[in-house]
Amino acid sequence: MKYTTENALKEIKRRAKVIRQKREKKITDILTMSSFFSLIALIAVISTYSSSKVSGLQTEYGAFILSAETGGYILAAVLGFVLGVSITLVIRHMKNKKNALRTPNE
Repeated sequence: MKYTTENALKEIKRRAKVIRQKREKKITDILTMSSFFSLIALIAVISTYSSSKVSGLQTEYGAFILSAETGGYILAAVLGFVLGVSITLVIRHMKNKKNALRTPNE
């Protein structure tokens, strides 16, 4: 089948888009799995280093379940999560900006 120049260009763009989408899906899958394993590792580290005793004082919000030493680990986990989300948003913004500059007509 012969293509006209316009049809050939459309086919090349379509195939490039499919290749780009496959690459994006692969990267997303890898990042999802690495996030999952990081979460499991974080939970394992927190459970290993935190003491399992329950505090005697009952306070609001279920805080009596955790010992007093666990607060630092929770703070580190929350800060790590916020940092990860921030970096992800910055990378997404930069990537979208780069794609917008590269292909303005799509």
